[in-house]
Amino acid sequence: MINRDDAPQPLGARAQSKERNRQKILESAMTLFRERGFEAATLRDIARGAGLSTGALFANFADKNEIFLTVVEDENSRVIRLMRDAYDESLGLVDRLHKQLMRGYDAAQANARLILSAFVMRWSANQTSLTEISRLSDLVRVTLLDTLKAAKARKEIPDDARIDCAAEILEDLCFANLRRAFHASDDGDFDVRHLADTLSVQIGLVIAGLKTA
Repeated sequence: MINRDDAPQPLGARAQSKERNRQKILESAMTLFRERGFEAATLRDIARGAGLSTGALFANFADKNEIFLTVVEDENSRVIRLMRDAYDESLGLVDRLHKQLMRGYDAAQANARLILSAFVMRWSANQTSLTEISRLSDLVRVTLLDTLKAAKARKEIPDDARIDCAAEILEDLCFANLRRAFHASDDGDFDVRHLADTLSVQIGLVIAGLKTA
């Protein structure tokens, strides 16, 4: 039986209004960051896109960095969840990692500019913000490292294989491939087949190195 004191309490009218405004701001910011990148998206434009005043914006967020971090964290959580859901032990290790990374690319394609602004460009001089972005980037590496740990437990790679280094290489490749695919595109649509073929070779080389190192 649920204790009545532990049950979620409905938000008051003011809190509900504040939460609606917060979501409007994040939706507007996501659109503008996706279209323009971090620098070109202004707080005034974000507020206008949300149908709110800049005062209402500052009632919810301290500055553009905080808005950006919140948007990126939400997007990163979505992509990581899909990558983890794509884990498939019925596939060989190379194909298993390939499926996870391609699922991430498929999910991230529409928001490539946002992701590149966050993880590739040095968009902020605020060390706290940069540290937080590094933490979010680490989640990609941890997801891939978990797959490699499971592969080691299944004896698919040697017990002494440096899977920590392999996960770092795969993380770097993940963002490098996204950058190349985005810059090679005129309209934001990736050449998915080329990306998939390249990624397969890259993962194969990393896993081959693990098995022979």
